[in-house]
Amino acid sequence: MRLFLKLLIGAVLGIILLPYLVIHKSAMPEGTDLSSPFFGYSEVELFLDRTYFDEENQKLYLEHTIFDQMLAEIESAETFLILDFFFWNPWKGSLDKNLKINSLSKRLISAIVDKRKERPEMPILIVTDPINRLYRPNDSKQFEALTSLGIPVIYTDLSRLRDPNFLYSKQVHFWSKFYPEKPEKKRFRFIPNPMDWKGDKLSFHQLAKSFHLKSNHRKVLISGHKDKASRILIGSLNPADSGALNSNMAVLIEGPVADYAARSELMISRWSSMNPSNLQGDSFSFEDTFSRIDYQLMREVDFSLYRSKNKGVRYLSEGSIKRALIDLLNEADSETEIDISIFYMSDRKLIRALKSALKRGAQVRLLMDQNKNSFGFKKLGIPNRCVADELMNMKEATSLEIRWVPTTQNGQYHTKAFRFYNEGNDILLLGSANLTQRSLNNFNLEANVLFNSVLPVSNQFDQYFESVWNNAKVANESLAYGDLKNPQWVQFIRVLFYRFQEWTQLSKF
Repeated sequence: MRLFLKLLIGAVLGIILLPYLVIHKSAMPEGTDLSSPFFGYSEVELFLDRTYFDEENQKLYLEHTIFDQMLAEIESAETFLILDFFFWNPWKGSLDKNLKINSLSKRLISAIVDKRKERPEMPILIVTDPINRLYRPNDSKQFEALTSLGIPVIYTDLSRLRDPNFLYSKQVHFWSKFYPEKPEKKRFRFIPNPMDWKGDKLSFHQLAKSFHLKSNHRKVLISGHKDKASRILIGSLNPADSGALNSNMAVLIEGPVADYAARSELMISRWSSMNPSNLQGDSFSFEDTFSRIDYQLMREVDFSLYRSKNKGVRYLSEGSIKRALIDLLNEADSETEIDISIFYMSDRKLIRALKSALKRGAQVRLLMDQNKNSFGFKKLGIPNRCVADELMNMKEATSLEIRWVPTTQNGQYHTKAFRFYNEGNDILLLGSANLTQRSLNNFNLEANVLFNSVLPVSNQFDQYFESVWNNAKVANESLAYGDLKNPQWVQFIRVLFYRFQEWTQLSKF
């Protein structure tokens, strides 16, 4: 009997451990984990979406400029367009139904349709995340207006990316080989869709795919022009109706960095399209669009001709973003000033580097989202409340200040920007990446740009940061760290949840 139990336990352990033994960490696919040289530029401009609520007059203010600039870039494009957005849909989640929200998703599609009709010969490529079709093999209805005009839509092949959810993904990848996927009948869809309560229910298979917890999180629009360099608008805005109230940041750059980013997008579309189910539209339209955009772009061998020496703008993606951040934090000393505007901050290696910088006397200010809601659902403040408490409890926290940006009217402080200034550096880093393990450790696809000594954007960011920090618009745009208080037992429970979620990646961040 004992022998039987030992054999049984050994067999169970073998079954559990087998996927971890045979599935190894994969290399990142082409077009990812990139770090470009510094490039010059012919035009650069920072765009801000700023949402705040005037409690005295009970009025919500939306000072938003990014989406209008997206539409302007589409309208002015002459030779090609590439759009890559993570969240692009009309869903509103559990937001207040009385809120008047502009439909960003439909307006963006309408602008592309109008452009296609104006310039039917101009190639347009759409890259997006499969969440926008809820991980189904079916096509998304919202994109049919594009594909009917010969505009291909590529759903990123997330199976090519590394898996953050190690407890789950390797098991599923291994054992699913022995159980081929079968078409699911509509009657088996019984799980409510938290992103669209009025929409179709989710199947178990859709829910299972979502637990791989990785995405194409980029937010990029690239346009080509006849008599000037390509242009890129890159930042933190998703053209999703549920995010219409969010505060965001983006930057427009005209120069070689746009071609560099476009080549990355072409590579992603290429390896994603190798699985026909990731292509909405016909293969001829995709191949034709791909080849014509490829012809318009600067050749890879020519990028070195436009590099500048440690000044200008660099394109960073995925893990390269983290390496750049860690290098900067390791340089920080008592003469360094660091300002961070962030939606999510949780990565432990980055936090340790920030702590070390504080110990060396770096002056650090954090503007953080409260992590109070998502799509109208209430949240516990994880991870930002936990990280803020941890940092403020340091002995060296005398050089650290933290303020919260209130989440009024269901909006989020969705900005992701890092400002670093000392005698040798005048850095601004911004884009799609949160300061989390999923964004920085090659799990998600992310796209950022790093500026050094580019005064038009760094000065504008500094003015914006000071304005929010000092409540220049209204009295409550930002709150002091101490204004949010919880009992010790609440903080303890919240930290337990945060550490477990950070370790397992069973989280939204």
